[in-house]
Amino acid sequence: MQFEYHPAKDAKASLSERLGQFPRNADLSWDGLRWLGSWFNFLFIRTQFRLSVQGNLPTAQKVAIVANHQSHLDTATLLAALPYPQRKQISVLAAEDYFFKSTPKALLASLLCQGIAFNRDSGFLSIRHWYESLKKIDKGWILFYPSGSRHETEIHTGLLKCLLKEKWTILPAQLTGTDIAWPVHSKQWKPFSPIQVRFGIPYHGHDINALVQHLEKELYL
Repeated sequence: MQFEYHPAKDAKASLSERLGQFPRNADLSWDGLRWLGSWFNFLFIRTQFRLSVQGNLPTAQKVAIVANHQSHLDTATLLAALPYPQRKQISVLAAEDYFFKSTPKALLASLLCQGIAFNRDSGFLSIRHWYESLKKIDKGWILFYPSGSRHETEIHTGLLKCLLKEKWTILPAQLTGTDIAWPVHSKQWKPFSPIQVRFGIPYHGHDINALVQHLEKELYL
């Protein structure tokens, strides 16, 4: 028998690029560290805050959680609100220009928050990249904020159009209380503050305008 060695496809990529890639390549070490980070995040939220969760999760194979964004706590709160089977496989879109330009931030985003790099540029090349990436996914969960920022509420439709085209179920998730539990300009959270996640009515259609209206109603009213 002849031995053949085939290096991983991302062997020449930088650490930040490897941590931020989507879909992820299986890696025993990084996957194990993400598992630990997931449980650390879960215990932090459950012990530091009074979290309540409303609504049900869909049983679809491909689900995109779309949430309002108002605090440092939002991603950690949403992850802690999910059952373990969904939490272990989810990918959270994190701003590439902020989280994946330095190794420390990339480690924090990937290992604690299940982050993957997302280019907030809504140009053609960025959208085309995500469309091609989503075509490779048969099942899974992703989480992102359609406003792209904690300071905006406008819903950007580029990625949503790709998700609809690939028949992903869109699940609205409304966060309440995280802006008080950890205000945007504060360096310290407020322990034992009440926070809430409400999973809304899933959207299974294909009309982007109908989806935007649905999200505006579920997330901001």
